[in-house]
Amino acid sequence: MEGNDFLGEETSNFVQRYEKMLRNRTKDYFEPDAIEMIAEHYLQQEKYKKAESAIQFGLDMYPQHVGFWVKLAEVYLHTDKFDLALAELDKASIYEPYNAEVYLLKGEVLLGLDEPIEAKICFDKAIQYTDELIDCLFEIGFIHQDHDLFSEAVHYFKEIIKLDQANEQAYYETANCLDLMNRYDEAISLLNQLIDLEPYNATAWYNLGVIHTKLNHFKEAIDAFDFCLVIDDTYTVAKFNKANALVELEQFDDAIKTYQEVIEDEGEDGITLCNLAGCYERKGDYDQSRALYKKASLVNPNLAEAWFGIGLTLFKDDKGKDALQFFKRAVLLETDNIEYLMVLAECEYALDKTDDAIGTFEKITELDPSFVEAWIDWSFVLYKAADFVGAEKLLRTALSYNPDSYACYYRLSLVLYKAGKTKESLGYFEKALQLNFEEHNHLFEANPEFALIPDFVQLVDAYRPKSVE
Repeated sequence: MEGNDFLGEETSNFVQRYEKMLRNRTKDYFEPDAIEMIAEHYLQQEKYKKAESAIQFGLDMYPQHVGFWVKLAEVYLHTDKFDLALAELDKASIYEPYNAEVYLLKGEVLLGLDEPIEAKICFDKAIQYTDELIDCLFEIGFIHQDHDLFSEAVHYFKEIIKLDQANEQAYYETANCLDLMNRYDEAISLLNQLIDLEPYNATAWYNLGVIHTKLNHFKEAIDAFDFCLVIDDTYTVAKFNKANALVELEQFDDAIKTYQEVIEDEGEDGITLCNLAGCYERKGDYDQSRALYKKASLVNPNLAEAWFGIGLTLFKDDKGKDALQFFKRAVLLETDNIEYLMVLAECEYALDKTDDAIGTFEKITELDPSFVEAWIDWSFVLYKAADFVGAEKLLRTALSYNPDSYACYYRLSLVLYKAGKTKESLGYFEKALQLNFEEHNHLFEANPEFALIPDFVQLVDAYRPKSVE
């Protein structure tokens, strides 16, 4: 029997005996270590009231037992009673001034109180007094991670690497923090350092591929995933990520092959089937794509992507009426997915369900008023219906949320011109030119009459960038 298994069994026996005592309303004798184990059991289960009760039971028998003060401080820490936690730890440090655990916990409490300088003093003492330096440094790093203090966490993890150059976990934790801070180049350098030490470390190669993917270095990512798979061909998540990178490079046939390998290794799951379906969709094979999306919806009926994919392939096959129900199903599953709502609105409008489309656009702009494309498409619906007053009001609302949107200014200029408000139209056209000169070409292409109106042409000439001789 392993030591941890024995410890688990022993703790379980103590907990059962303790809970039986409570039910019988008796008072049994327990050693202090046993009570600490009972309290720790409740702490791990996040049953903080029970943990506190167990500690108080222990204090009744052993009022000067320092371990109970430390455990009680843990309870107070987890329930955000920081001042009470500090009081317990201050008592503990008087009786055991060289107890590293006390200073670790006190440092964590002080971070909770947003006192990082005082916390560092405690962490330094923990480092000074500990007999397990690497474990202590890991703990301090993890505490900083939990408080989103990733730069500080990196410092402690790097200290571990200095002490133990081959400590894989320290490399991965450091790389993870650098990743979370968007310091990808540093993460890559660190992982390459580990790979130089351990060239056949599959996990290091995999993590390197992930970071390259985040930088859109898809070729480098694929190379890293390939090295990972050469070392360990059962590293299925590397195959999955490699396939995703191949999709980004539009190498759909290779991506299809790789997704199929993932399915052979792991069986069919909704996400992989949807990704595979997406490859066929982008190749224009809507029948095969739809069949895979349907299979994904059977594997996982709550996967919105599968229902949306079925609808999208039908819509692209000019079967909008059939597609509509699938778009609605996807939106029911992911009510705040802007992409799904936009396509639903497009489908509704294509089916002459104008009121429904307007309702969908309204929902999108409520969810995200900064999503300019929804305002523009909504205004197009009103514009096509010759509701220039409604379109003008809508676009002014859009600009109140997006005051620097050149697209809104160009569209408002068009609406005002069609409404006979030429002077106002010119004013908004000029503002749009100031924000994005090149975009006027799209307006002229969609509305050729603008290119024939002298006032608009003169404004374009006035803002046209001067060529450098």
